[in-house]
Amino acid sequence: MRITHLATCGFEAARRLSQADGPASRPHGHSFFVTAESTELGLATLRQRLNDVCAPLDYRDLNSLLPEPDDLALVTGIADRLRAPARLTLRSAPSRGIELDTDGSAQRWLSTGFEAAHQLPHVPHGHQCGRLHGHGFGVRLVANALACSDAELAAAWQPLFDQLQHRYLNELPGLANPTSEVLSDWLWQRLGDTLPAISAVEVFETATAGSRRDAAGYTIWKEQRFEAAKPFDEAGRYTGHSYLVRLYLAGKPDADSGWLRDFAEVKALFAPLYRQLDHHALDTLPGIDAHDCAGIARWIAAGLRAELPELAQIDLFENEHEGARLRLGAMR
Repeated sequence: MRITHLATCGFEAARRLSQADGPASRPHGHSFFVTAESTELGLATLRQRLNDVCAPLDYRDLNSLLPEPDDLALVTGIADRLRAPARLTLRSAPSRGIELDTDGSAQRWLSTGFEAAHQLPHVPHGHQCGRLHGHGFGVRLVANALACSDAELAAAWQPLFDQLQHRYLNELPGLANPTSEVLSDWLWQRLGDTLPAISAVEVFETATAGSRRDAAGYTIWKEQRFEAAKPFDEAGRYTGHSYLVRLYLAGKPDADSGWLRDFAEVKALFAPLYRQLDHHALDTLPGIDAHDCAGIARWIAAGLRAELPELAQIDLFENEHEGARLRLGAMR
């Protein structure tokens, strides 16, 4: 098992991109948001380092600091000044950004989506997903940042959007059983034909569950929130958080069901642990070794691994963006 900590920082800045067309070539502003993930630094230290690096960028003209302040140059500069190996994600707009890994590789991402109906024909009798229903599907496309521009990523998505938007998915070739896993693979295969730089496709069936397809295979996730108290200081005082836990499972979907695991089944298996966490004090949990996000993640892993051998990663956040990541299996 390997623990990493995640911290975030935001800043407001203006820039002008000389290599861009349209509005981006004129001076304009952004609300930038940076997440850093580190195996070497604890959460408090990582948060302080990231704040120190981002502070000089706040309310600045980025062209006065960088010759061409595009997303890749900006996140690379932040990484250089952080003084610790960290995986960085820069969000320059709600729908796009850059991921920079510790080895220097960079991925560009685009968040988009479509509205459609479907039903799953191979679920057990009475399962809700067997009924005709619909979703506002979220889609996140990830591609090699050096081999693909934002415009190319958006252009590759448009024909697929046109095929999926306001459709009954079961009628489309290759989507007779449109689970999230099948849909993510369907998109992965088609984007691979038109966009060689594609590195991952994520499909969000709901706000709390989805599937990822990349060269390594399939990953699904299911998330849930709980409210809990934790010891604050040696005087016996407590504080509390609204925690988010996200469970990742890696493996191969079943050929018949099209599922790696039913999201409802994952939620049911987590339910006994959830009942011990929600509206409780963390220091009352049997066997927990620490009351921070890393300790909670280890406690959850110990309670779930026997029931969920596919469990590959647990994210545990004490607020919207900061917490710990526990990797258990072969998952990026």
